[in-house]
Amino acid sequence: CQRQPDKWEQSRLPTVLVTGTVSLDGNPVEAATVIFHSEQHAVSATAITAANGHFTLRTYVPKDGAPPGEYTVSIEKVTENQKLPENPEAPLPPLEITYHLPKRYRSPKTSGLTARVTEAGPNEFVFELSTK
Repeated sequence: CQRQPDKWEQSRLPTVLVTGTVSLDGNPVEAATVIFHSEQHAVSATAITAANGHFTLRTYVPKDGAPPGEYTVSIEKVTENQKLPENPEAPLPPLEITYHLPKRYRSPKTSGLTARVTEAGPNEFVFELSTK
């Protein structure tokens, strides 16, 4: 018995494979969040970079890519750290948040990064970020 797609699955836009790499000053960036913000559709595609900076986008399910179209791109890498007090009864100190990439890349409005995803491909994007 084959399962029928539900209403939400039927409304999905067709996607194509989209991959790429992220580097900062020539070095691969691991664990960065890459977001393709659609200028035409009400969807975004996301990915987390691997140790070598490589990513594969996801819109609906892992590695399904993104719908063809024009995108602005944001990339950020954030880590959170919270040191636990020695006394378990003491209140928790505030979270320490570290941003590992320049602030401009966090917003699609200021990143200066764009991508055009096409049905024909290849849809492989290289984002070479700079601290300068």
